[in-house]
Amino acid sequence: VLYRIYDKEDYGTLGLYVAILGVVGVFSTMQYTQAILIAKEDEEAKKVLWLNRFINIAFTIFSILIVLILGQHIGGWLGNPKVNTWLWLLPVSIFFSGQNQIYRTWANRKKHYKLLSLNSILLAVLIPIVSISVGIFNNGPLGLFLGLAVSQVVPPIILYFALNKSQNLVINRINFDDMKSIGLKYINLPKFSTPAEFLNRFSNQLPVFMISTYAGPSTVGVYNLSVRMLGLPVQLISSAIAEVFRQRATEDFNITGSCRDIFVKTAKSLTYLSIIPLIVLLFYAPDLFAFVFSENWRQAGVFAQILALFYAFKFVVSPLTFLFVLRDRLKEDMLWHIWMLLSTAVVFIIGFKVFNDINLSLGLFTINYIIIYLIYLIRSYQFTT
Repeated sequence: VLYRIYDKEDYGTLGLYVAILGVVGVFSTMQYTQAILIAKEDEEAKKVLWLNRFINIAFTIFSILIVLILGQHIGGWLGNPKVNTWLWLLPVSIFFSGQNQIYRTWANRKKHYKLLSLNSILLAVLIPIVSISVGIFNNGPLGLFLGLAVSQVVPPIILYFALNKSQNLVINRINFDDMKSIGLKYINLPKFSTPAEFLNRFSNQLPVFMISTYAGPSTVGVYNLSVRMLGLPVQLISSAIAEVFRQRATEDFNITGSCRDIFVKTAKSLTYLSIIPLIVLLFYAPDLFAFVFSENWRQAGVFAQILALFYAFKFVVSPLTFLFVLRDRLKEDMLWHIWMLLSTAVVFIIGFKVFNDINLSLGLFTINYIIIYLIYLIRSYQFTT
């Protein structure tokens, strides 16, 4: 229904906004959320949680200043000035997305998997409910942005009250010295993991920025639909399995010095889950998209067909790369992400500037990421013991 209410340009504007949020959002906690999970004592984990909240608030304030200073120029730089209208929402998105990440990590530490599932479902269903309700009465992307905003605000609030009721997230004493001490203990996270994650997100969103610049917002809208549909299994299934894997891998490694069994088991499970959807997409994606979303969106199915293998590898490998954090191989992870960004940029420059072919660009992008994910899979396996 959504893709019959809103046009390609509306989705292109939303897609560019989400890409900007995805890139800058990495700084909202400086990756200290990882320390909530790997801290050995709950009291220390609570202090890390409060450090994350402090960083999130500080970066939200900083983002307000950036939007005030540069908000009227960012869209023009990226080929879609219409996105400037919605950048005032960026600090709201940064704050609540960061809070949600913090509380999800605590819930994962305490094995509240049902609560995490409810949180994921809320994130997924609130967008279409609000967007459809508003879109029926209002033209333009307003409903899409309101749906996104509601889906970011409501889940962390519910998660906080549910966790605080059962776990009591309040600690007896926290001061600047405590936060400084905790921050220094896990300094490798902002030092290496934050740049690596920034490079990862920038590499993932680079297609949006390149398509917006060279092909315009309508093509971004088509691309946004394809990656949104391909990303749903990653968001709902792979991410849920990843949370269990991170908790189990940490526990097994701390106790036995090895997490190879859970690594292999998780890798096999994710591979089996990906096979049938991958086959269907490789053969029928254009027809499926045309049937479900109307003929107007067939090209999104073509993009999905090209990107299917990339998302299959992402579905399987992404959860397993937690081993780089667990084994403190963050510097190596950052170096691989530098290569990821540079190779992605080269791929799209070749595709757009040399051949002027978006399908070729996405094909080269897929091949490049398959190679990268294979390297990550091998290295992660080597880190299990």
